[in-house]
Amino acid sequence: MPLADGGPGPSAVGRVTLVCCPYAGAAPTAFLPLGRALAGAAPGVRVLVAQLPGRGRRVREPLESSLTALADSLAAVVAAEPGPVVLYGHSMGALLAYAVARAVRPAHLAVSGCCPPGAPRPAGPWHTRSDEELVAGMVRLGAAREPFADPDIRALALPVLRADLRAAERWAPEPGPPLDCPVTAVAGDRDPEAPPRTVSGWAWLTRGGYRRETLHGGHFLVEECLPELAAVLDGVIRRTVPAR
Repeated sequence: MPLADGGPGPSAVGRVTLVCCPYAGAAPTAFLPLGRALAGAAPGVRVLVAQLPGRGRRVREPLESSLTALADSLAAVVAAEPGPVVLYGHSMGALLAYAVARAVRPAHLAVSGCCPPGAPRPAGPWHTRSDEELVAGMVRLGAAREPFADPDIRALALPVLRADLRAAERWAPEPGPPLDCPVTAVAGDRDPEAPPRTVSGWAWLTRGGYRRETLHGGHFLVEECLPELAAVLDGVIRRTVPAR
């Protein structure tokens, strides 16, 4: 799986590489503001974003509805990265990052806007909803309504969104030991999809240390709480490579 540059940081090897896993329906460009924020806060960090099929430079490739297949492809690329790697994923991307972390043993796993695998989903499954129900639900979570109002954009976006949701909701990790790396879980205090109390369940998935950060926001923390989220990830990076 290709990795796209996620910000204006070092194009060569940085002291630590942050690999971001997109949320359902998102292209790598969704993480550019975060990459720019981290470039100023955490000099030396290299921000990369997983390029999932069906969007961005891979728009002509068939969509993938298996999170295991996505994780296997991404793990092979992440394993070849030199130096310490921090994995970060939001919502569906958090599950993808966790699946990769089980294979590659990163320096740190950071997740946001996502209940741990196996936890009940407050709103039930999404990928089986009608187009109208899916759009209405995403808007209630904080997604912009305008793109879905354009028939051409809607026709392109909904199949990608649905495939990602199907991948996330059908995935169940194989039994295995907890992670060895530290885990930082970020929750929005107004997120109905991943409330802080449920997000705390990530603590049971690692023996490497756990921290939860609660931000004042809803589900789309990557956009709504960008400075605060960047500060959390900057702290993760600084703890990963203390002597920078």
